[in-house]
Amino acid sequence: MPQDRMVLQNAVEMATHAHLGMWREGESQLPYITHPMEVMTHLRYVGGVTDVDMLCAAALHDTVEVESLTLAKIEKVFGPRVRGLVNELTRAEPTADQVQNLTKDEIWKLRAHMLVDEISRMSADAQQIKLADRLANVRDARRTKSGKKLRRYFDQTRKILEVVPRVRNKGLWDAINEELKWD
Repeated sequence: MPQDRMVLQNAVEMATHAHLGMWREGESQLPYITHPMEVMTHLRYVGGVTDVDMLCAAALHDTVEVESLTLAKIEKVFGPRVRGLVNELTRAEPTADQVQNLTKDEIWKLRAHMLVDEISRMSADAQQIKLADRLANVRDARRTKSGKKLRRYFDQTRKILEVVPRVRNKGLWDAINEELKWD
């Protein structure tokens, strides 16, 4: 157990360094690192997950997207399983050719479709981390989005719940579903 704590502490420190200088959206901004820590906390305490690799991947889930870390570095420090989970959780963005001549709404729809498709193909473990991420983001969206943007985000979240079976992680799935009832 002490070894697991050291590994998890290392993941938290690496994520903190990777997100240094980044801030969350909204009026009363917090350092971005609060988001991966919230995802890790939801995974552990709402989802009941104690697997150290999954908790490390939760802490590191956004680091490759912001190009602060490489998958090779993550694998060197945490092994192939954490690398694989972070890779699955790293969003693919549309190419310049795909978005050429599209409106902002059309780009949003394309990105939303790509995200839901990615999530549907994730491993069971990555889907659990994604549920913890989505729970954090849905709660954050209530503070930072309104009107059409909030409705769109909640609709996208409902589609995610359609492709991730409830049995994947009932605690996280139910917590997200409960948040959506307030829409």
